[in-house]
Amino acid sequence: MFLHPSLILFSFFLLFSVIMMICMNSWFLIWFFIEMNLLCFIPLILFKKNKYSVEGSLKYFFIQTVSSIFILIGLVLLFMDFEIYNYLFMSGLSIKLGFVPFHQWMVNIIESLTWPLVGVLFSLQKVGPFILFNYMYMMKNEIIHVMYMLSFLCALVGSLGGLFTSSMRKIMVFSSISHSAWLIMGMMVSIYMWIIYFVLYSLVLFSVLYILSSMNLSNLNHMFLKLNFFVSFSLGVGLLSMGGLPPLSGFVPKFILMKELILFYNYFVLLFLLMSVFISLFFYSRMFILNFIFLSNKNIFLKMSNNKLGIVLFINLMGMILIPYMIYFF
Repeated sequence: MFLHPSLILFSFFLLFSVIMMICMNSWFLIWFFIEMNLLCFIPLILFKKNKYSVEGSLKYFFIQTVSSIFILIGLVLLFMDFEIYNYLFMSGLSIKLGFVPFHQWMVNIIESLTWPLVGVLFSLQKVGPFILFNYMYMMKNEIIHVMYMLSFLCALVGSLGGLFTSSMRKIMVFSSISHSAWLIMGMMVSIYMWIIYFVLYSLVLFSVLYILSSMNLSNLNHMFLKLNFFVSFSLGVGLLSMGGLPPLSGFVPKFILMKELILFYNYFVLLFLLMSVFISLFFYSRMFILNFIFLSNKNIFLKMSNNKLGIVLFINLMGMILIPYMIYFF
């Protein structure tokens, strides 16, 4: 497939801005690369012409501009030695990350994005703001109560939101919000714990998005009409893995974080997060089971390469190998 030069250019600068955002030791340069990141993502939204892309890009621009203004005002108050700068920084970064109660913009623009861009939004676009969140946490441990609150709200809304929509993109949004609760707790344990969780989550996410993109699925009804047995099974395993069902790969980072939370005696936090996972697994398993109930031979009219699906299955089933390894070494 031919790649337009502008697509390569904006993708490169998107990655470059994230790396520089993490590496800079000046808050002003961090803000500068946050703006570069914003301006590089918008052309990628507009790259595929449809009736939603312009609306989605405008919404993304306005929301990200508001978050950047919060960060810039916080930067000014930091130099003026006002303690309130913590909350402005956290509000700006929470908007960028789509944390509850600032999550609604993600639900609104997600229908205008292609599946690869959904993956970029839920993975690469979260790296920089999460690392900046970690810097804030290391600078001011007093904000720990705010981070607990954000984690609880993300777990609650992320698990309940997926129950009331049939759009696959919106289900992915609420799944990302639910995983954000675990990522916040992982970041509070250590940055290495956050990296482990984020890398494994991204692998599982892209394995699911690959099938959704290849089969052009955007609604639950499409799953009942388009998929043959092997594709249905691969997608179902991927969704259950994303929900954190043991012993699949999505359970591995949750298992490691559960052990860390138990060591730090955070039993209430762990119980709350596990309850949210049980609710998330309910709507993932609903998709998995209904898909097989409605499956019949007449639906087998779209084909996919079994080799590529084999990679998807391997990514999601490698948790069976990793969990004993993690029990031994962690």
